[in-house]
Amino acid sequence: MENVFIQILNMGIAAGWLILAVMLLRIIFKNMPKGMRCILWGLAGIRLVCPCTIESALSLIPSAQTIRPDIVYQQKPEIHSGIGALNRTVNPLLSESFAPDVTASINPLQIWIFLASFIWIAGMVLMAVYAVSSYCVLYQKVRESVRWKDNLYFCDHIHTPFILGVARPRIYLPSGIEEEHIVYVHAHENAHLARRDHIWKLIAFLLLSVYWFHPLCWAAYWLFCKDLEFACDERAVRDFDMERKKAYAKALLECSIDSRKLAACPLAFGEISVKKRIQGVLGYRRPAFWKIIIAAIVCVMAAACFLTNPKGSASELFGREYAVEEIVYESPLLSVMLTPGESPSYSLTKNGTLMEKRSALLYGEEASKEWVTCGRAEKITLTEDNLDQYIYWNGPLLPSNFKPSELREKNDGAWYVNSEAEEGKFYYILQQKNGGIYLAEGSDRGEDTQMQMDPCNFWRIYKLKEKA
Repeated sequence: MENVFIQILNMGIAAGWLILAVMLLRIIFKNMPKGMRCILWGLAGIRLVCPCTIESALSLIPSAQTIRPDIVYQQKPEIHSGIGALNRTVNPLLSESFAPDVTASINPLQIWIFLASFIWIAGMVLMAVYAVSSYCVLYQKVRESVRWKDNLYFCDHIHTPFILGVARPRIYLPSGIEEEHIVYVHAHENAHLARRDHIWKLIAFLLLSVYWFHPLCWAAYWLFCKDLEFACDERAVRDFDMERKKAYAKALLECSIDSRKLAACPLAFGEISVKKRIQGVLGYRRPAFWKIIIAAIVCVMAAACFLTNPKGSASELFGREYAVEEIVYESPLLSVMLTPGESPSYSLTKNGTLMEKRSALLYGEEASKEWVTCGRAEKITLTEDNLDQYIYWNGPLLPSNFKPSELREKNDGAWYVNSEAEEGKFYYILQQKNGGIYLAEGSDRGEDTQMQMDPCNFWRIYKLKEKA
């Protein structure tokens, strides 16, 4: 549960940058078609739902993984926001407050994250209870409604028109509504149904229920509901002349009384933001073709910049030094077996270069001070052919706790490094979904009949830990 909560936090932080961008774009391009605004909010929804893994040089997301899944096990807990000033401010406080005590039986950060994840689930339950209860209240009010025609129903117990339902949405009208307003209310509500707004609003509320702790998600939900209404108005009046627009605006004004409760219900549409909507209706003009093109370009650019992760830093493992925590595999053909203390140290520079430093235990203090360049890391996709088959005697002689297939299936990112210092030598850098980091070193020397080796073999696979 804690890992899921940390994943949700990371996705929420990344989506927060997109939400801020959409808010800014709404101001800069205030005259763009309102339907395009809804598309921008849809991009924010995609970012909240999908753990985006595509990397791009255009990405404006500072960090795709602000909180690493293994933060509870770090000797010095840190965030990696991608903003240096923020890291320098928060990390000392975080390390000072939550550094694990070697004498304690449990890490204090584990307790706090467990409590936070429990509160998160409780909040989702409360949001669900609210949604169901608000729906039931409205449903009770419209139980005695009378069908007029099609999906239009009159009801004595409501004061403003609204749509209720998902699978079979109905348009409910107050019984006292003036006949001259019905045609415009019907046009407005039908525009909602044609745009499937009753489904999009429900999806938005479900996302809000998951990210209820995120203040930007509350702001996004409120603005999204407003933009749905604006877009619906534009669709409804796009063929109206000025007289009919005035009549439509009058109908909006007359039907807007006591609609605040409806605006909060995830399964109903009431008339909100009426003043600005009337201004928008009376001033509406069909957008010029060039405005539509610009709006489309803005949407595409927003997707390219905020639905992708920063190139080379998406894994948050570059720009750090690592020590060997555990040797999870050693080839049975090796004559020398190492301990973690005898293993090299490694560094991954920000530009993607793997560096290696020899162990002082085996080579002395002087040798352990010099970094040797291994090579540049290139992104690859792991397969059975390029991982599992590189394990010599892949079968009964493997350690019981090591499964190369499991290492591959749980991988979140992999890089290949061709050694610059030794011909035929190569490395794999593996980032796992749980935050674990592994480094495999091996050789590609061709067939060795004397040793009966395969063309490619891993010598060792290390589990790394970040140096304090």
